[in-house]
Order: sequence, then C-alpha cells, then structure tokens
Amino acid sequence: MTRDDPRHDVAAVVAALVAEASDGQITAAGALAEPDSLALLGLTSLGQVRLIQAVERRFGIAVEPDDDLVALDTVESLARYLRERGVA
Repeated sequence: MTRDDPRHDVAAVVAALVAEASDGQITAAGALAEPDSLALLGLTSLGQVRLIQAVERRFGIAVEPDDDLVALDTVESLARYLRERGVA
C-alpha cells in the first residue's frame, strides 16, 4: 500500500471497518459522511464492540475503557483518536 493509495488514509480504513462491523448495514461512504454519530446510521452496541475489536486487530492498539469513548462516535473522531496514539 502506498501513500497515494486511499486505503492508506486512517479515516478510510476506519470507515471500511465500520461497514464490516455493521454487517454492511452502513456503507463506508455513509460512515465517512456522518458528522454527528454512527448510531444515527444504525450502528448498534454490538456493532460498536465489533468495531473496537476490528480497530484493535487492524491497528495493533488497545482501546482502553478509561479513554474518552466519544472518539467512537464518528469515523473522523476515531481516526483522530488513532492518530493521537501514533497510528499514521
């Protein structure tokens, strides 16, 4: 994967993980476009758990329960959370 590859962008990867975690109920494009909350698109609590697990596997980090989990509300906030933890 090169830097020119859109999959390199953390937000794009996170959006794809949202689509997987929601079993396709939410598209990656829809997840990227939602400015307020993935829950508004229908991401359930089970979907959030799946998303956390997928993020942890994909990026090799642990999402700590003590962290501000508001970061899970949108793709951009989750991408920012990951960048703050050194994911490029």
